[in-house]
Amino acid sequence: MSRIKQMLLSKSKIVMNIVLTLFWVWCTFGFISEEIAPFLLSIESPLFFLFDVVMLLLGFWTLKNKWDKIFVVSFLAIGYGITCVYNGYGVGFYANGLREFVYLISLLPILRYLYESELKDEFVKKFDRTLFVFLIVQALCITFQFLKYGANDHGGGSMGVGFSGIVSILIYLVSFYLLKKKMDPDRYVGSLIENKWLVILLYPTFLNETKISFIFFVLYFILLMPVDRRMFVRLIISAPIVIVGVVILFNVYTTTTGNNDEVVSVDYYMNEYLFAGDDNDIVDWMEYLYDHGEDLALDGSNDLPRFTKIALIPELNAEYPGHSITGYGIGQFKGGTMVDRSDFYIENEWLLRGSIPYCYQMYIQIGLFAILFFAWMCKRLCSLKIKGRKIELGVIAFVVIQFLIIIFYNDMFAYCFPSLVFIYIFTQALRWNTAETKTIETK
Repeated sequence: MSRIKQMLLSKSKIVMNIVLTLFWVWCTFGFISEEIAPFLLSIESPLFFLFDVVMLLLGFWTLKNKWDKIFVVSFLAIGYGITCVYNGYGVGFYANGLREFVYLISLLPILRYLYESELKDEFVKKFDRTLFVFLIVQALCITFQFLKYGANDHGGGSMGVGFSGIVSILIYLVSFYLLKKKMDPDRYVGSLIENKWLVILLYPTFLNETKISFIFFVLYFILLMPVDRRMFVRLIISAPIVIVGVVILFNVYTTTTGNNDEVVSVDYYMNEYLFAGDDNDIVDWMEYLYDHGEDLALDGSNDLPRFTKIALIPELNAEYPGHSITGYGIGQFKGGTMVDRSDFYIENEWLLRGSIPYCYQMYIQIGLFAILFFAWMCKRLCSLKIKGRKIELGVIAFVVIQFLIIIFYNDMFAYCFPSLVFIYIFTQALRWNTAETKTIETK
């Protein structure tokens, strides 16, 4: 082997090992620091800052594709213009805010580099195996958290408190992806039985009060079916199984959470969970929170519903003219520990804290440019498809539906490693190969 080839192989191994190591440290630090070694909580902020910096540097180190370079340079330049030039923030504030955009800057170059290296098959096998272990770890952690705290936001699995929604999304996505790789299209029920552990490992999502799990549970079994002439027959056969499963899990959910009425109440979702009520209620909320924002910002029980925050964007833009297109600058949701919060955040903390839909978070920071970079990112991801290899439409559909839900539901994409799982599975669906997971024992 030539010296240059050895060096490239060594670089690929370094990149792969760093990504896998940081994935496990990041994904388990929350649980370890909260339940096993509380003294580690003091280093959480600098440690996660270090992880983000390392992933950004890895992204630049592996940045080889011309169009990826254009994408990254464009994002950095526009982000700098919006944050530092137009909104007047310092470079340090901007650089700290970039940590929320690691997935946009680094994950695509890193995955492209590994996919094009000689270690591509080894990386896929290792990461698939990692994802299966991830499911087991979540089951253990969430079960422990449920027994100790009950069904609430403490059920964030290995990522810790506050990650209940994100971990539920990832559990369904990972289980679906691994099971789809092992499914025999001619033996739907038989494949489910043979790989029952991948289905059983969904149970933690009903121990952490994540209401959206009911949607994913139904989609899970429908999208596992291959799209062909026999799909209608499979739907009829599987319908009783899904219905029984939903009924059982509904009973488990209501028993563990005590929320017997909320799950099936349209009024609850429209007037409490997603919205603050009708239009007059929204205005009342806005006026009250403007007057008492500082007090409410200190009270963790006050969290404006997701869709109400989105509905208040016009009022916010009216209060701060000139930002409807550009946003208010990258970094508004970071700071407070190593970098000071912005005055804009301090004045509007009641509106920028708690449950944050990702579309809202993106708009606040870069305005309508968020649409441009989302679309561009999707185009760049599709460039990873291997010519001649089939696309797994079931996984693509599951990922797309989750994506559309996530951008209006939570801020998962603000975190590098949950985003890594999401983007990895999407790109694998574009270059589908069931061979890599045959060695994973799930029976």
